[in-house]
Amino acid sequence: MTNLPIWRRLAWRLGASFLLLTAIAVLLSGSLQYRAQEQWLRQSLGSLLLNIARTGALLVDGDLHQTVVAAARSDTPEYAKLRRELVRIQETNQLGDAVYTLTDVHGATARFAVVSNGLVPVGLEYRLAPEIQPILRRVLTEGVPAYTGIYVSSSGTWITAFAPVKNSAGQTVAALDVDFRVDVYLGELAAVRRRFYLHSLAGAILALIAGVLLARQITRPVVQLSALARGIVEGHFATNVRVAARDEIGMLGNVLHLMAERLNVSHRSMTEVLVRALEARGEAAGSLQRLADASAAVSEHLELSPTQREALELGALLHDIGEIRVPEAVLQKPGLLAPHEREIVRRHPEWGVELLETVPLLTPALDVVGSHHERYDGSGYPHGLTGETIPLTARIFAVVDALDAMTHDRPYRRARPLAEALGILRENAGTQFDPRVVDAALKIPPARWAEVLGCQVSLAEDAPRANPAGG
Repeated sequence: MTNLPIWRRLAWRLGASFLLLTAIAVLLSGSLQYRAQEQWLRQSLGSLLLNIARTGALLVDGDLHQTVVAAARSDTPEYAKLRRELVRIQETNQLGDAVYTLTDVHGATARFAVVSNGLVPVGLEYRLAPEIQPILRRVLTEGVPAYTGIYVSSSGTWITAFAPVKNSAGQTVAALDVDFRVDVYLGELAAVRRRFYLHSLAGAILALIAGVLLARQITRPVVQLSALARGIVEGHFATNVRVAARDEIGMLGNVLHLMAERLNVSHRSMTEVLVRALEARGEAAGSLQRLADASAAVSEHLELSPTQREALELGALLHDIGEIRVPEAVLQKPGLLAPHEREIVRRHPEWGVELLETVPLLTPALDVVGSHHERYDGSGYPHGLTGETIPLTARIFAVVDALDAMTHDRPYRRARPLAEALGILRENAGTQFDPRVVDAALKIPPARWAEVLGCQVSLAEDAPRANPAGG
C-alpha cells in the first residue's frame, strides 16, 4: 500500500478547507463586528456631545459674547455671566474637562474666548489638531453643529463636538467646544478586540475539530473503496471491505464488492483449470494443492503479509507451469536426463514467467514461478540469485518443494522418511536453503508435516543420505 503525503490526503484537504473557510468567516465577521462596535462608539459619543454642544450654545448670548471678545478681558461682569453658563453646561452634563468658546480661526490656530474654568485669558491663541480644523471651519462658516472623529493631540485622545454661537442677527460669532476624553472607551474597544481574537481562536479550534471529524466521516468510505480497489488491482479479490455509507459511495462500494466476488470466482476457476492441466501432464492429483498447504504451514512461522501469503499459495499451485513447454517425453523420462534435456528442463522457470506475466490476475505467482530453483548460495538457476535477493516466497517454496520431493516417490528414487528429509533440510541450510525458512519448517511438529504432506514419520535405518531434489 502506497501512503499518500499528508497534503494529498482527501481527509486533510477537506479538514484544512473547512478550517480555512471557518477561520475566514470568523475573522471576517469579527472584523465587521469590531468595526461596527467602533463606529457605534464614535457615533454614540459624537451624537451625545453634539446634543450637549447644541443645547449649550442656545444658553450662550451671542451679543454678550461679542462684547466680551471685543473687551478682551476676563474680569468683566459680562465674562462672569457667560462663564457661569458654561459652568452650568459642564456640571449638568458631568463633563470632566472645561467647556469653552473659540473665535478667529485662521489656518491651524484659533483664539479662546470664554472658558468654564476661567484659567485661560480672552484671546489666547489655541493651536488646533489637524482633525479639528476642517470641522471647526465648517461650523463657523456654515453655522451648523458637527463633531470630530477620535483623534490624538498633545494632551490626550479626544472626541470633540462644536455648536455655533449666534448673535441676535443670526450671525455665527463663535463655536462652543465640548471635549471628551475617550481613553476609557478605547480601552473597551481594546477589550472587544481581545474578545474578538479569543473568539477567533476558539472558532478556529472548533473548526479544526469539526473539520477533521467531518472530513473523516466523508472520506472513510472513500478510503475503504480505495483499499478495495487497490486489493482488486493487486489480485486480492477476497478483500473484505464493507462500505457502511448509504449514499452514492455506498452503492459504488456494493458494485465493487460484486465485481470483486465475480473476479474471485473467475480467478479461482482459471487457477483450477491450470492446476488440472498441470496434473494431467504427470503431477499426482492433489499434489499441487498439497504444496500450497505445506507452504502456508511454513508461512505461519514467518512474518508474511496477506498479500505475500496469497502470492505464495498461487505460486505453489503454478510453480511448474513453464513445464507445459517441455516435451512430455523429456518430462516423463524415467532415467537420467541427457545434458541437452536437462538444459530444456532448466528453462521452465523462465517459460513460466513468460506465460504468466501476460495475465495480470496471475502475476502474483511470478516470484515463486521464476525463482523457486534459485539457491541461497547462488548456485541455482535461472539467474543465480543469492540470499535475500531471492524473493521470500520463492525461498519458502524451495524448502517446501524439496521436502515434498524427498518424502514422495520419484521415477528415479523412492521416498525418504520424514525425519531424514528434515535432517537433510537442516544440513543444507545456508547453502541451498534460507536458514530462517529452514528454522520455521523445523518448528512444525512431524505429525503436522505427516498430515500436510501425507508421508511417513519414522526414519528408515538403512536409508542412504543424499542431496535433496526439487519437484
